[in-house]
Amino acid sequence: MESLATWRHFIMKKEKVTLTDLAEALNTSTVSVSRALSGQPGISEELKRRVWEKAREMGYQKGKRSEAQRILLLHQDPYIHDVSNFSAMYQGLERILQEVKADYDTEYVDKETQNQLQWPNKMSKDTSFDGVILLGRFNLPYAALIHSRIPNLIFFTGYSPAYNYDSVWFSFLNAGYKLGEYLISRGHTSIGFLGSKKFYRNKEKMLGLSIVMEEHGLKEDTELSWDTGEDYESRLLDLIRRSRMPTAVICDHDYTAVQLIRFLHAQQLSVPADVSVIGSGNTDMSKMSFPPLTTVDVNVEYACEAVVSTLLKRIAKPYKPGENVAIISTLVERESVGSPNRTRI
Repeated sequence: MESLATWRHFIMKKEKVTLTDLAEALNTSTVSVSRALSGQPGISEELKRRVWEKAREMGYQKGKRSEAQRILLLHQDPYIHDVSNFSAMYQGLERILQEVKADYDTEYVDKETQNQLQWPNKMSKDTSFDGVILLGRFNLPYAALIHSRIPNLIFFTGYSPAYNYDSVWFSFLNAGYKLGEYLISRGHTSIGFLGSKKFYRNKEKMLGLSIVMEEHGLKEDTELSWDTGEDYESRLLDLIRRSRMPTAVICDHDYTAVQLIRFLHAQQLSVPADVSVIGSGNTDMSKMSFPPLTTVDVNVEYACEAVVSTLLKRIAKPYKPGENVAIISTLVERESVGSPNRTRI
C-alpha cells in the first residue's frame, strides 16, 4: 500500500497547487505565504526563502486575476466612526483580502433583513461566491440561509457555542482570567464586573474572572457584578454609601470603562487612588481617557489574517472539520490601575 505522503504527492501533481497547499506544507498561514510570494513587508527573509523553495518544489504557479477567489463580506453594523473595534476589523479584512488578491464585495445586512430571511442584495443578483465572511453576531437561521448557497462560510466575532461553522473570535475567557490575575497580583481581592450580561463574550469574561479568584481562594460576590442594561448606577451609589465598593472593576469594553470613570469622579472618587478600572479593546478612547486606561488589546490585525486564512483553507478543503480559532488578547498597562485603597470606600 502506498504511503499517505506518496498519495498526496500524486494528487499534487494532478491538481493545481494552491496557496493553502503551500501554507499547510510549511505549517504557516495562507496570508503569510501570499505576502512572501508578492514580496510584501512583515515577512522574514528566512520565511520568504522557504516559501519560494517550497513553491518551486511543489510546482506552484501564480494564478491569473480571473482565477482569484470571490469572497462576500457581510456585516451587521453600519460602517461609521464608532467606539468599538468594528471599523478596525472591517478595514483589516479588506486589507487582507486585497493582499491575497481576492475579488470581494461587502454589504451591510440589518436585523430586519435577517429576521425576515431576505437574501442580501449581492446574493440576489449573483450567487457565484466562493466564500462568505459574516462579521458580527448573525442569527443562526440567517447563517443557515447564506450557507445553503455559499457552503464556505466563516464567522468573525459574535461567537456562540451553537455554531457549527468555522469561526474566529476573541478569547474573553482568557481575558477575564488574565485581568483577574493581574489585579490580584496588584493586591486587589475585591473585584467587580460591569457589562451587558446578555452577550456571550461577557459571560466568558466573568467566568474567567471567577476561575482565577477561586484559584486564589477568593470568594465571588454577586453584589459586585452589574449589568449595563439595568440601573447599575443606583446599585453603585448604594455600595459607596455602605462602604462596599470594590477596589477594582473590570469593564466589558473601553467605552463602559470611560463612563464608569466619569461616574466615579462625580462621586468624588479618584481613579486609580480609590478604585482601579480596566477596559477592553485598546480603542482610541482608551488613550484619551483621564487617566489613560489600562485595557486589553484583542489583536485585531492578526485576527483578520486568521479569518481570511481559515476561509481559504475551507475553500480548498470543503469537507474538513470545522475550526474555532480563539485569538488571545494582550494586556496594555496604563494609569487607571493602582494598589487598593480602603480608606474612602
